[in-house]
Amino acid sequence: MPKKAGTEAGPPGNRDATYYWFKPKHHGYGAVPKTWQGWLAMGGFAIAVPLVSVPFLASLSDDNKMVGVVVWAGAVLFMVWRFLEFAKARTDGDWLWRHKGEPYRSMLLDQDNQDNEN
Repeated sequence: MPKKAGTEAGPPGNRDATYYWFKPKHHGYGAVPKTWQGWLAMGGFAIAVPLVSVPFLASLSDDNKMVGVVVWAGAVLFMVWRFLEFAKARTDGDWLWRHKGEPYRSMLLDQDNQDNEN
């Protein structure tokens, strides 16, 4: 049975547009969801972190509260890091600082070129 195009894992050059769930932000750094899958992933992550955090933090006793908070903070940082890596892999473009859709880097290079011409 033949595979549907774009469903196989591989380098980004072999993927079609359905692989990408996020698009680079127009202003600032990062990405925003562009498909229902991206919205679902972001919403699921935003709901899952508090749903896991609140019962865990509420269950801590006074004897081990500080250790528990440190473990919780480390776990949340790890989950955020993994979600950001996932979102970067599913973004149709690079994560760059942008202003009006243009990378700041290109704006700075244009400014340097203009200064060198004068």
